[in-house]
Amino acid sequence: MNGRVAVFTKVGTPIELREYPVPEPEPGAIVLRMKQAGICGSDLHVWRGDTQSPGASPPARALGHEGTGVVHSLGSGVTTDSTGKPLKVGDRIIHSAISNCGRCYECLDGQPNLCSGRAPRRVDDFPHFIGTFADYYYLPPGRPVFRVPDELSDDVLGPVNCAMGTVTQGLITAGAKEGHTVVIQGAGGLGLSAVAMAKDMGAHKVIVLDRLENRLTLAEEFGADHTINIEEFNTPETRIKRVKELTSNRGADIVVELVGLASLLPEGIEMLQNGGTFLEIGLFFRGQVVPFDPSTLVLTGKRIVGSVMYRPMVMATLLDFLVRKHRQLPFEKMVSHKFPLADINNALEQAEWDSRQTEVTRAVLVP
Repeated sequence: MNGRVAVFTKVGTPIELREYPVPEPEPGAIVLRMKQAGICGSDLHVWRGDTQSPGASPPARALGHEGTGVVHSLGSGVTTDSTGKPLKVGDRIIHSAISNCGRCYECLDGQPNLCSGRAPRRVDDFPHFIGTFADYYYLPPGRPVFRVPDELSDDVLGPVNCAMGTVTQGLITAGAKEGHTVVIQGAGGLGLSAVAMAKDMGAHKVIVLDRLENRLTLAEEFGADHTINIEEFNTPETRIKRVKELTSNRGADIVVELVGLASLLPEGIEMLQNGGTFLEIGLFFRGQVVPFDPSTLVLTGKRIVGSVMYRPMVMATLLDFLVRKHRQLPFEKMVSHKFPLADINNALEQAEWDSRQTEVTRAVLVP
């Protein structure tokens, strides 16, 4: 039996769907049959070439990391998920999207999301199914997995193991707590998740910035207290002034950057109160620079914190969170568009938000 994998080869070239034999799982491994795979902002950065150095010709890579599936086959020795719940073929699971080595200092220190020993994987090598934009996905031995509670529908699961996990870990790292004011730059899948999580952590005021009115409206449904359309407030100065107006001229405790633009760093820092934290998540690739005066931090006690992905047990926390909140918040609306896997190139074009309007909040591919 064969399955398809979406492969990115070159900027400006259509994504290929390659077929490979579906592998049998080695001891301790799991093969998933994918049900939904979310198009994350990071996938769009790769697709448009933001992550590629000028003149570089990187090897072909399997696309996709976000998503959910059902157990297709279990390697010998796998009988439970990572929390001890029984696991069998056909069960729905959320997997950790982090591929870590398990041997480096960061992994041994309990921070697999910061792994420094991760080895690159090639789609043409076993087990082939190393991206979630595929019919199947191979989870190697030791990869954390979590069985999905029966009361959760498939339509709330797609963003959990990337968007929700990433912003939750970031807010924990930044010290989000009761009474805080949080500003969120970007209202895509990560931004909407950040609104819900910040409010659940006790934030008294959440302010969201974006250029897409449909996303700002949805941010309000997720609990945002104020939204700022950057088409209306179209300069850093007017946006900073508006945030100050909404915070009694004090500024925010935390500003979260989820767009991937270096220019938002100095702007976001100006939105902070003294002692506040700028949380950088969106700019996960190298090459963007921005002039910045370090005395801005020294004289105000502000800080910059970077955060990438999450510690795996965040997934268990999020499943509990969804059980509590899935009837109170419109998680089903976060995924606005579904595309068949065969229509991946159109899906990426429709989901593109860079310098343009799109109706897509979060798109998912369905094999």
